[in-house]
Amino acid sequence: MSIKSMGKIAAVVAATGLALTGCANDDANQARAQEETCGVLMGSSNKANEAASRAMQSGGSGGPRAARVIESAALDLRNHSFDRSDDVQVPGTDETVALRTMLQVQAELYDEMATAIEKDPAAINSMNPDDIEVNGMTITEANEIVGTYCGSYFNS
Repeated sequence: MSIKSMGKIAAVVAATGLALTGCANDDANQARAQEETCGVLMGSSNKANEAASRAMQSGGSGGPRAARVIESAALDLRNHSFDRSDDVQVPGTDETVALRTMLQVQAELYDEMATAIEKDPAAINSMNPDDIEVNGMTITEANEIVGTYCGSYFNS
């Protein structure tokens, strides 16, 4: 085999290797983005639920502080949503989800919680999250997307 032929084969092998590396990088980037988004969702949920629980235990005096903490959780989600799109592929599937809107719906839920709890911590029990809607997406649809997108992350 001539050196010229070996050079052509090496070029093809190198191009194939780069293509495979590109696919692996895409998969790794998707997994990293999923982990980041699901981690932010989990952290915000924990922050909001813990603040609400403390406010309920302390009575009316804990409402304003809890409201600020819950608003912070909403802000975390909103800030994260700006780095996401509404056409995100669920890792390991061909399904795409409206990730940005889902994050904004979750943030709106926390804003509603903060408003309710600030005045009276017990008011959180009478909140109706079914009224929450952002860009046509309801809280029910957003929760389904959380399950679809983060299901494998939460179960691991």
